Amino acid sequence: MILITGASGNVGKEVLKQVAQTKVQVRAAFQSASKAGVPPPGVEIVTVDYNQPQTLRAALKGVERVFLVGPPTAQLPALEGKAMEVITQSDVRQVVKLSAMGGREAIFPRQHAQSEDYIQSTGVPYTFLRPNGFMQNIVNYNAPTINTQNAFYGSEGDGRVSQIDIRDVAAVAVKALTEDGHAGKAYTLTGSEALTNREIAQILSEELGREIAYINLQPAPLREALLSAGVPAWNADALLDLQRLYREGKAANVTRDVEQILGRKPIRFVQFVRDYRHAFEARGKAAG
Repeated sequence: MILITGASGNVGKEVLKQVAQTKVQVRAAFQSASKAGVPPPGVEIVTVDYNQPQTLRAALKGVERVFLVGPPTAQLPALEGKAMEVITQSDVRQVVKLSAMGGREAIFPRQHAQSEDYIQSTGVPYTFLRPNGFMQNIVNYNAPTINTQNAFYGSEGDGRVSQIDIRDVAAVAVKALTEDGHAGKAYTLTGSEALTNREIAQILSEELGREIAYINLQPAPLREALLSAGVPAWNADALLDLQRLYREGKAANVTRDVEQILGRKPIRFVQFVRDYRHAFEARGKAAG
């Protein structure tokens, strides 16, 4: 039995979708029943709150492998630590943790590095997946202005980022969860190319048939825009710190881990745009 935590999140949802297509037994953990929606056929649903150990303890009955996902908050290391305390008392024989590329160079990856350290100290066999930024983030964060203004904003300058498609991250996760030979490994997952935001804008323009611009902002006004949009201060600061990492060229590394594990090259950004074309439909500018 495999337990997928964070099953309603961007990565967890895709991992659940792909692992459900295998013949293994799958249990999906959600923060609440309302977030579960309609799971794939044959998937068992449970509710888990890392702050309530008994919920995870019940979810782990009969489970051998766990896909561990923590929330993108300041409490991530502490919450994953609480989860590991319960896991160490169970029959789980492998934890596949969704981590992040970047070591300790920025807030988000630093949190994951701290969590990795604790997981290693428990003695539970682990596999760490360290993806770079997700291609899908351009849909999640930038599609609204791309669709209404034909532009997207950031503070990455001309920094190159070897973004990866979440579908590739999930495919690697499924391999680690369903095959032997991945325990004790850490995989750095990137796309096959490192692009600047201006190059991304050019690809979007060519594929969508209209001119899309990338507008670079200084961090301070971008932070104000994020706060005005309702992003909590901690998350805004962490996002800006990540963009600083990108701006400094520290996320441009391209690895072959995806290709070596999946036996194929990672999905390229141009293919991602073609697959998600529906998310970039032009709309009239908002009134006012």
